[in-house]
Amino acid sequence: MAVAALFGGLDTVNTGATPFRQGETFDDGQYSVVVDGASLLREVRGGGRTLGPVRPGKRYLGVVATLGNDGTVPGRLRDEIDLRDVPGKEFFGVWRYRDGSQIQNLGPGLTEKLVFLWVVPEDAVTAGDTVTVRVWKKTYRQLMVAYGGKEWLDSVTDYGVTDVVVKEST
Repeated sequence: MAVAALFGGLDTVNTGATPFRQGETFDDGQYSVVVDGASLLREVRGGGRTLGPVRPGKRYLGVVATLGNDGTVPGRLRDEIDLRDVPGKEFFGVWRYRDGSQIQNLGPGLTEKLVFLWVVPEDAVTAGDTVTVRVWKKTYRQLMVAYGGKEWLDSVTDYGVTDVVVKEST
């Protein structure tokens, strides 16, 4: 207890978490984000082709979200949605909902419905389970190096968080 007292005691820690609901807009500083839902899939198809084939012992977990880039510079999408507490998850990519094309960046002034996909062990998540999604708040800042430009940087403490019920996709 003496050591704990030196570092602020046993006070509660402010995590910086801002809860938001599925279907509600969360502004992370770079994007306006609306988490629409989550689904489990055996395979991923889009644009008339197979994007992710059936994998024995695995499933695809997709989080559908609509993102709007309200800023003046393009932004990367890879780590925009953080899927929490799903053991053995592997990020599979970000895809446009409308045509199944893969997307890396979202330009300024654009809004796009997207699917963030992970490959998960078959028994890690089942239909009816709830998954937690985190979206880090960001600031547009000058990088530390002399030749560097500006970059969107994640906060280390502030984020939005929502729970989403997983559905089985047919």
